[in-house]
Amino acid sequence: MEELRPGLWWWTAPHPDWKPEDAGPTGWDRDVSCYAVETGGAVVLVDPQAPPAELAERAVAVALTCEWHGRDARALALPVYEPGTEGAPPPGLEAKPLHYEHELAFWLPEHRALVFGDVVSVRDGRPGVNWGWIPAGGDPSTIGPALRPLLELPVELLLTGHGPPVREDVHAALARALDG
Repeated sequence: MEELRPGLWWWTAPHPDWKPEDAGPTGWDRDVSCYAVETGGAVVLVDPQAPPAELAERAVAVALTCEWHGRDARALALPVYEPGTEGAPPPGLEAKPLHYEHELAFWLPEHRALVFGDVVSVRDGRPGVNWGWIPAGGDPSTIGPALRPLLELPVELLLTGHGPPVREDVHAALARALDG
């Protein structure tokens, strides 16, 4: 576990459903990224897989970027905010709709961090849109325009479900990713 900023943590854990054939140039790595954010003394876990005990013990809620990122969320017996949930997200998070209703990004204004689940990932230190991970019947031409409003945020830290955090030249790197 690494504290990216005071009150913002990142760790990785093996995905329970990963198989070696999932790897490769257009695939995904075995280890996935998970996050925790503290605001007002409360900890919210984002896409948690095997959360560190010191964070899980203090957690008050779970936020999922994608419906299928439940991983260890249900076992934690905490309220879960996910795509399709009505009402406000947990404290310290703003939900940002994406190109379809099954995935959200979370804006963490206190940390100037943007969290993606699957639509954006990091390979070789660079963020990129996962154009090939579009659900059946999805239109890839809608992704870039749907994500463009996120460039209006003062993003200083990019956090994704796949790959390490992007900490430098983040806004420009995200803009390049959206241009494909």
